[in-house]
Amino acid sequence: MAVSFNPYYGEPKIQVLQQARDGQVAELLDLPGAVIHARTFSSDDPAALGWHYLRRIMSEEGLVTLRGADAATIATAKTELSSFDPKLHVWDLFMADAQTIRDVCGKIIDVAVPDGLTRVDDEELTPQKAREIQTFLLDQGVSPFSTDTLLGQLFPARLIALQNAEAKIVAAGFAAMTHNRHSPFYRSAWVGLIAVDPALRGLGLGKYMDALCNLAAVTELGAGSTMEFVAQNNAPSHAMLESCGLRQVDGVSVVMFSTSADRITK
Repeated sequence: MAVSFNPYYGEPKIQVLQQARDGQVAELLDLPGAVIHARTFSSDDPAALGWHYLRRIMSEEGLVTLRGADAATIATAKTELSSFDPKLHVWDLFMADAQTIRDVCGKIIDVAVPDGLTRVDDEELTPQKAREIQTFLLDQGVSPFSTDTLLGQLFPARLIALQNAEAKIVAAGFAAMTHNRHSPFYRSAWVGLIAVDPALRGLGLGKYMDALCNLAAVTELGAGSTMEFVAQNNAPSHAMLESCGLRQVDGVSVVMFSTSADRITK
């Protein structure tokens, strides 16, 4: 008798979020203001979605994220969600158009990766290999998504990983089309979950993986632009994104409203 594979991984509260988002995909695909994410519930137009919806999610899960929020939207959110006494976690938003990604990132990946490292082939991207990548991400402090999401089984997405000669995962990244047709970011792909084995840091692999994922977004997923989020005080990551052709979008941020001081990373 076959044993069913559990696609969820990480701390129990993270697995609950993964399962909730996976279960909502069909609803979020065409819901104005909703983002098709894989952990925290996110909105890119809370006025269109409705603040009552976000208050319900805050009540049930204790956190929501606003993407591309300007100062006025953040101020409104503070009022609308004030009963939860939320803590705010803020990231800068970086974006680039598809042509810039092709021009800049195409040159980056022309540089050879260190000897002995190879990209995991599509045929190797099984649920079991995705579980290895989940474990690797968690080891690097990156909260993973479900294997179904990572493998693009729920919405258009691309998982990319490098492994060494022993087939051990040493770097990973992800790109996905998370904004529906109602979104101000429609056809923009989100890139994230970039992680590199500590033993291989300092070799440019983070930049290489970021370039690979951004290129996959525009060449394989058909994105017209890409976006990434970086903590405001993370100067090295700011520099890495800029080296891949992305630029900070002035006047908007990605803001998590949470009843906890814990910050779900990357």
